[in-house]
Amino acid sequence: MDENSALCCCEYYDNNYERNHILACCCNCEDLDEAFESLITRHAVSQRNKQGLIMTLQDRLRVPWKGGAKQIAFDAILPVFILPVMLLIASISLWWTIFSFTTVVFFLILISNFLIKTIPYTKFFFMWTLTSLIILYIIFEFIVIPFLEILLWENIALSVLIFGFIMCIYVMKKRTNKLPRLGDCDAESGYVGKVCCKWTNCSLCLVRVPDKDHHCVWYDCCVGKHNQCVFILSLFFAIGALVYSSNLTLTSVCHPFNLYKSILLPDDCSEVYKLFELSFSFVSAIYSIIIALLLLILFGQQLLLVSLGLTLKEWARLPLRTRLCFGLTAHRPNSKGFFKNWKAVICWNKLLLKSNVLEVDSM
Repeated sequence: MDENSALCCCEYYDNNYERNHILACCCNCEDLDEAFESLITRHAVSQRNKQGLIMTLQDRLRVPWKGGAKQIAFDAILPVFILPVMLLIASISLWWTIFSFTTVVFFLILISNFLIKTIPYTKFFFMWTLTSLIILYIIFEFIVIPFLEILLWENIALSVLIFGFIMCIYVMKKRTNKLPRLGDCDAESGYVGKVCCKWTNCSLCLVRVPDKDHHCVWYDCCVGKHNQCVFILSLFFAIGALVYSSNLTLTSVCHPFNLYKSILLPDDCSEVYKLFELSFSFVSAIYSIIIALLLLILFGQQLLLVSLGLTLKEWARLPLRTRLCFGLTAHRPNSKGFFKNWKAVICWNKLLLKSNVLEVDSM
């Protein structure tokens, strides 16, 4: 075969820049052979073999395409299959709902440990967030709204909350992309203009982050002083959208009652599993509530950390006794007081812009 000829729809160039075929995906894999040998001889599979298997699988998992087979990141497409299957199984009955959600929790814990070790640059968690958002919105718009229980202004209000959440993620990523790349000499000092901050390297985002709080795998973005206020705002929008949509869904599929004038809350949901549309909407609402509770904990933690002038890593290093006291007894050398801590987070980009303008004027 002529190596210079055009690729057919099932051919591609692999990690070794060699011409390969997608039908050869199960052949010529030394890491797979070594892994099987380790299992047969009752030895643990080495971390190198695991990483080699994942890299080979990522390289060979492709679909036929004109001009050469296109690569598919298997870890990124997993949520697209797992989430719908989870919701479908959970809609069978109450016990299947409990089983499905419990299984997914253990699955996320296991796959998190595995992917973080083998594929540190994985998009699995971000795709889980994106897939959850799309699936829940589709269920609400195409299954819940046809019940004719949702008012137009309620649908608009929910759409505004979702749009606010999406815009926050966009702004977070945009601000992170503007940060100095690793190796840039401009970020070697602790100052940007007149703004003092501590820079931390992020090997995942490949940028230097000012006063880094943590790397959020669910947003696939670093959270630092440059975008922490937007991150907190995104949690607010997400919690609002999840709680509001779940309440609208539950009051549509369950028997509601009036709490105060026009405020409705679900009362009796014992009959939701009798019809697929009702049960599918019900489990999506339960899924929304579970996520909202987790985000509410993170939201409260972020409010506390900013108020104390601590980062998430600094909080994790505190003794348990200090954390039980909400960090009030901790040594906080970077804290400037409640109001100045919040001002530094909310107005960081304004202070940065102002300091850069002052530097330009002084030249």
